Amino acid sequence: MAEILSPGRGAADGAAGAHGTPAAHPWQQRIALVALILPVPPVVKMLQAGLSPFVLIAPALLLAVPAVLRAHRARFMTACVVLAVVLLGWSLFGFLEGAWVFLPSSLLLLCANFADPRAYATPAAVFGFAAVTIGVLPAIGSLTALVHLLGG
Repeated sequence: MAEILSPGRGAADGAAGAHGTPAAHPWQQRIALVALILPVPPVVKMLQAGLSPFVLIAPALLLAVPAVLRAHRARFMTACVVLAVVLLGWSLFGFLEGAWVFLPSSLLLLCANFADPRAYATPAAVFGFAAVTIGVLPAIGSLTALVHLLGG
């Protein structure tokens, strides 16, 4: 029998997306969004300081991929893992050029991959807590960079 959903509850409750597949869970979407937003203020600050735009802008644009694929859970999770591995390598090899700002984002994308309580009940809570823990210090650094950008 068909499932009846109330208006506005679709993807958040695991309802099928446009292609009949479930969407990414809201926890996963929010963690991926934090991974996208977190490096933006430091990247802008580093660009103002004269660091290489390619090293900073290309990975920042790649972080938007999971947000675009959030309606399809499998593609979202694949994008999170692939981007996490790519950004981890990018941040380690480009450490001296400022690419280290993407290290927390790569770890957050790995957490987003497993933060689906529909599929992994206990690990989802653990990875959600890990995402909060990983995001706190870089968020403070991002806020500091934002204050410096706005203040002068």
